[in-house]
Parts: sequence; structure tokens; C-alpha cells
Amino acid sequence: MTAQFDQLVAEIAALYRGDGAADNLEQIASGFVNKKLAECGAEGSEQQQALLVNIIDASLNDQVASPVSLAVIKEVVAIVDTNEHHLDGESQQKVIRHLLGRVQQRPTVFEHVIISARLALSNILVAQLSWEEAAQELREIRSEHLQRSAPPELRFTVYVRIMEYFEQAGNLDQAVLALNRAASVVPTVKDVNQIIWYRRVQARIYERTHRYIEAANTYRNISQSEAKGVEEQKKMLDRAIRCVVLAAAGPQKMRVMAGLHREKLAASLQSFSLLENMVLKRLIRPAELEEFSARARLSPSTTETLVRAVREHNVFVLSSLYTNMKFANLGRSLGIGAEEAEDTCANMIAEGRMKGRIDQVDGVVTFEGSHEVEEVAAAISMKKQATAQPPPMHFRETVAAKWDLRIVNLCQAIEDSVDLLIERQPAYAQTLFKSMEHQGE
Repeated sequence: MTAQFDQLVAEIAALYRGDGAADNLEQIASGFVNKKLAECGAEGSEQQQALLVNIIDASLNDQVASPVSLAVIKEVVAIVDTNEHHLDGESQQKVIRHLLGRVQQRPTVFEHVIISARLALSNILVAQLSWEEAAQELREIRSEHLQRSAPPELRFTVYVRIMEYFEQAGNLDQAVLALNRAASVVPTVKDVNQIIWYRRVQARIYERTHRYIEAANTYRNISQSEAKGVEEQKKMLDRAIRCVVLAAAGPQKMRVMAGLHREKLAASLQSFSLLENMVLKRLIRPAELEEFSARARLSPSTTETLVRAVREHNVFVLSSLYTNMKFANLGRSLGIGAEEAEDTCANMIAEGRMKGRIDQVDGVVTFEGSHEVEEVAAAISMKKQATAQPPPMHFRETVAAKWDLRIVNLCQAIEDSVDLLIERQPAYAQTLFKSMEHQGE
């Protein structure tokens, strides 16, 4: 065996004679390794695996010049990665792990090879659905190696693959960390398809970590890309609608829903009816909720999130219709008990998603969102009165305060009129809003 190994070392060392052959050294190395594998025996055999290990060891012998070592090692990685000789997954792993164990002793010389080997090993593990292990292998690539030896596109690919593999494995904490690393490289990437790939993984991570508003915005961003066909755009838009429906009720959710409602492709989706009812501030009935849940094939935990989100939406709608409500009446409207209705309101008010106050003694919630503008106007007026200056400045401030109040009252009257129109004539309001959108285009 020693004689055979020495012979292999001599053959590899002879690939480079120092007479200019370095120009096509990679081609020479490729021909040499493939010839040896062909002579070895049946494809995918243990003999081929053993031969590749011996070639790695021989190429790293002190008698072999560094350019030859590098060319041969790169060829071994390429052969295992493409699996031209049909090695099984276990044999592929053994060869790459042996290679990494040897070349990591000389990281400066083999930086690029180490990166390629880690990428190849992650491909092998992904084929076996070992997502977590694949991500861990890529994470072993040192940042300084990527900075020195990899172009921005390759660094981006490594980071996004780590994101994706951890997300597939369900390790969302690590997926978020990888997302933050990838985000720093995004500005350097010009390939649209690479960016879309990143956005898709990003959206899935946001969705699985219950950051539904961010997920909806990201899916919508993907749906607006012309690089994808109409069906793919619809699919992404449908995911965006699903996420925004699951989001906690509040002004931010209403803004995102309004934006999705204006998308031209949205009206062709089955989920559009629920979205439209929410945008038009209609109460969502249990039948609509069940239909949406069944169509989206939600998990039990996500279904609970949906029920809570729709309940909060209905509270949000009722808060724009009533000045105050008893919790018993609110609970009846929501299909829940008075205590649960109180808890829902308390959470929404505490988180700043709804303006109001709770009287636990009388069991009443007072909604203040519809009067927010009036309160702001009153505060402005009081501030101006407190800081009044002698005439003529006092006179000018008094006039300004009166105009502020008149403008606020006018805006409030318009808002009340629009809410009343939506409540009494929803079909006409929908037609009117659509015509206004077309005029804006």
C-alpha cells in the first residue's frame, strides 16, 4: 500500500513540471483524477471512495507543488459535488469530511476550496433532508474567508442558504440571525432572482415568527416583481393577504390591508372577499372565518391566531360605530363571554392599537378613537391659551386656534360621513372607492 501511495504522489507531482503547464493545470488535474477513477472499478464503489481519499492525501504531500495540490483538491470537490461517478451519500460525506480535516490545517492556501467543500457538503445533507446539519456546515465557513475569497454574490448565497436551511429545520432563532447577516449584503446584489429568493425566505421567517405585518409587506413586494409570472404573483399576493388577516388589529393593519386591496390581481383571489370586508370595516361572521381557515389549511395554533385577529378586528369595527358598550353586549356581538370581551379590549388598549378606557365597576368600555382628532384640537387650543401673549400676538393666536378647531371639526365631519356611508350603503361605497382609485391612476 505504501508503494502504491508513493507512486500516486509521484504521478500527481509530475502533473506540474514548471514549464508553463500551470495555465491549464486544472484541466490536467481533472483528466488525471477522472482517469484514475475509471481505472479503479465500478462506479460508486468503496474502491472509488478509498481512491479519492488517497488522492487527497497524496496531493497534500510535501513533494507536490502547491498549485498542483490546489488543482487536484478542487477537482475532487467538483467530482463529489456533481456526483459524476454515482457515489452514495455516505461515501460523498466521508470524502468531503476527510478533505476538510486535511486542508483546514492550511486555511490560507485553501480558503476557496474550503468554501466550495462546505457548499458541496451542505448539498449532500440537503439531499438527505438534514436541514439543520446542512446549515451548521455552512455556518462553519469563517467570515474572514468569505470576505477575502468570495465575491458578494457568493457571500449572499451562503447567508441565504443558512437562512433557508434553519427555517426548514424549524430553528427560527438561528434563521433570524442568518437573516440579519444576509440583510447587510443585499445592497451589493444585482441579480433580481437572487433578491426574490432572499425575500421569499425572509417572508417565511417573518410568517413563522408571527411578524405578520412584515410578512405581508414582503410577500406583496415579491408579487410586484415582473420577474415572476402572473400565477406566481397571485400566489405571493394570496400569502400576503393571509398574513395581514392574521395580524393583530390596529391602524397599521388597516393601512397594509388597504394597500393590498388596491392591488389589481387581488380581486381575482378567493381570499379577497374577507380582505374587502375588513377594509370596509364590516363585521366578520363565523361562516367567513371558517371558510378562510379551511381554504388556507391552517394549523390549530394558527387557527387560534386567526380567531383572535378577527375578534380584534370586529372590536375595532364596533369602536368606530359606538361611543361605548357594555361588555355583555360586546361579548354577544363577538360570540364570546363578557369577561373575554373585556380582556380583548384591555389588551388592545394597553398595546396602543385602540383608544379607549374601561370602567370595570359598570362593565363598560368607552371608545375614544373617533374623538381623537377633537382631543388633539382641544389640546392645541388649551396650549395656545396657556402660552398666550399680549396683543397683538394674543389676537393672532386666538384666531389661529379657532381656525385649527374649525379645520379639525370639518375633517371629523367628513370622516363621520364616510363611516356612515360605509355602514349604510356598503355596495355604493365600494363602487365609489374603486372609481376614485381609477381616477388616481
